[in-house]
Amino acid sequence: MPVSSKKILLLGSRAVITNLPIKEVSLIAEGSLPAYGYNPGDFIELLAGQISVQEGRLEECVTWLSSFWENTGIKKPGINTKYYGEIKEIFQLFKKTKEQYSEDKHGWFMVHQILPPKGRKPEPDEIDLNGPNKEVFEGNEGIIIIDDGGSPPDIAQELKRRNPNAWLMALGISAAHWQSYAEAFGERFVLFCRLSDLETTRMEMDSAVVWESVVAMSIRALKSDEVGLWDKEQERFKNHLLVEMFPHGILYLGPQLAMFRHREGCLPEKSSAGKKGSVPCYDTLVPAMLAIDALTLGQIPIQRSYFFDFSKRVLLNWKLLVDNGYLFDNELKFPELDFSSIFPSGVQCSFLETKIDPAFFELKPFTLEFDKILETVACQEWNEERKKAFRSFFHPTPSCPYGVLEEPMEQRLGYMGVILSVLKHLKEEVNRKKGFEGLRIFQVGALRTTDPAEMAPVVTLKGVMDSYVSKEGFKRPLCIGVFGPPGSGKSFAVTEVAKVISKHFDVNPFEFFEFNLTQFSGPEEINSAIDLVRASVAKGKVPIAFWDEFDCPYEGKEFGYLRYFLPSMQDGVTYVHGIPHYIGRSIFVFAGGVKYSWDEMEAMLHQPDPAAQHAVKTLKIPDFMSRLRVVLDIDGIDIPETLLRDSATEEELAELKRILLKRAFIIAHQMNTHWRKAARKTSGLLLRLLIAHYKFGARSIEAVIEASHAANRLVYGLPELIAPPAARIHAEWRIDLERRLDRIRKELGYRGIW
Repeated sequence: MPVSSKKILLLGSRAVITNLPIKEVSLIAEGSLPAYGYNPGDFIELLAGQISVQEGRLEECVTWLSSFWENTGIKKPGINTKYYGEIKEIFQLFKKTKEQYSEDKHGWFMVHQILPPKGRKPEPDEIDLNGPNKEVFEGNEGIIIIDDGGSPPDIAQELKRRNPNAWLMALGISAAHWQSYAEAFGERFVLFCRLSDLETTRMEMDSAVVWESVVAMSIRALKSDEVGLWDKEQERFKNHLLVEMFPHGILYLGPQLAMFRHREGCLPEKSSAGKKGSVPCYDTLVPAMLAIDALTLGQIPIQRSYFFDFSKRVLLNWKLLVDNGYLFDNELKFPELDFSSIFPSGVQCSFLETKIDPAFFELKPFTLEFDKILETVACQEWNEERKKAFRSFFHPTPSCPYGVLEEPMEQRLGYMGVILSVLKHLKEEVNRKKGFEGLRIFQVGALRTTDPAEMAPVVTLKGVMDSYVSKEGFKRPLCIGVFGPPGSGKSFAVTEVAKVISKHFDVNPFEFFEFNLTQFSGPEEINSAIDLVRASVAKGKVPIAFWDEFDCPYEGKEFGYLRYFLPSMQDGVTYVHGIPHYIGRSIFVFAGGVKYSWDEMEAMLHQPDPAAQHAVKTLKIPDFMSRLRVVLDIDGIDIPETLLRDSATEEELAELKRILLKRAFIIAHQMNTHWRKAARKTSGLLLRLLIAHYKFGARSIEAVIEASHAANRLVYGLPELIAPPAARIHAEWRIDLERRLDRIRKELGYRGIW
């Protein structure tokens, strides 16, 4: 490879990383091993090959640079590396995962890391810039610092004096202590931050379950005085910042712009290690990629079009690392992957923003109004104000990959434009399976929504259930409350969460039971139902008991059954004739039939009437509520008439669109189930189903589609829909609105398209 006259300087903490490949073997299979204290049938861990040693993360960065240069046409610059600080010894244990990699010898992941006993030094490390090789610190095209000490050397001004035109990239284990570099290099400085190193929000970050809250907390942390990179006078960042949210997201914050990308269809992960282990070299990959681009283009090319491409390449490269891991050939080696395979036609920097990307966002400017939204999204409360902030945090992008832009149409036609835009998505989905491609969809199993405020509690539920079922020490049931109007999908949400969790196990750990308390004649039947749950526990399962309409009356009192659940909820025991019967590890889901939300339950605790307060306590409602561990509110699909008016506000139109899209997901799912053989469904049919008034929520949509003509026809239209005498059980058609919408479609020339 030709060598350039340019040179770059790489500075890094002194560290020795020892990588140990480990395999688990059976003593019987291996034969005579000196394994004292073990039984012949035990499994023990052995070294799988030679131990490899690398000089810290700086060596990783150099290796990445070398691998990328091989795929570029630029001349390789001269590289000088210098280390500073005391030597730190780090040990990393790798294992081969269960997945088989037949094509090559990849598939090794780090499962454990042993760090030095000493913590971070309060004072900066030192480095001598005036030694025998002082010329390596001068006249560089670029500088890369990989700091593992927490306090980088205080040499920013001197580096800038000796390298006046150089760009600087830094990766540390803290976002703090880089103020002097930001002051010296300004917009020629890029700081890479790991999400886990934003100490100011570490504990709060663990509670973030959707991208909105993760991004908001990251921005709030980086704007803090402790970090010192926010210019309060000019209300902008002093330098460029990249925050990795491995493996599914990356955030850019800069003096002029703020942008974010996440992997489409993916939610934040609590830990980068995951189930099979981690790939510790993922972070040094990012500055190496940016350095190559800076050398190619002669500058740090941070702008919207560049970050659109760069962020996509980063996420694709991370996926290759997560899928393949490290290489093993008698010893652990750096991943040898063909990253050029992710580029269109194999050409680097070629992802162009030619259509709407639902996972890429340019954030709003940092105004006082946005700061208020930022604080609300990042806060630890859960209320209607925070839900509203969630929905407006990322600027909504028109999601129409088929030619007619939605946003101008919705602005021009109001609520009718919203209906028509959702109708277009629905028709494309049921006929071509492409209608939802341009939407930002959150999904857990078959549960889909475009509303981050609706998905956040579902993800929380998934985390709690996953933790519960993964630990065998629990002896009492995990108690969950689910609220929503009839047909909103309460049992469906819990079932889909359980299905997703079950995929992590070789055998499905769950067994479902559903009991409707309105069918019980007395509390003794609760014990009979729990006997089925106990029998499931005895089989080694984790039963999920769905107690529907737990708030129904008994003996003339609402919530009359509650007090009979308290012993099982608190102590994991039920009493039969005074004899305790222990339940074991199980999940109790209490679904409301009278109260449609948790707020309605909480309102009962604040009764103005003393007699009502006494009745609430007598019914043990506070005791019941205190024993719930997770609460999930499921929104219904009813369309309030106030949203179907010409004077509807922007916020009301957004609410209408969320409801219609939720209906569209349900209709598409039911049609795929019951009308799969039909080649085409007409717009008139889909419009009627989309805007109808349903009496029993999603249950009514399913009933109408299921009861309609199921003939094997190529085209389904209004004649195939269930007749009005039968449809009236579940739906009322909005005929006048259908005609008005059809007239608009005709006038605008949309009927031929939709």
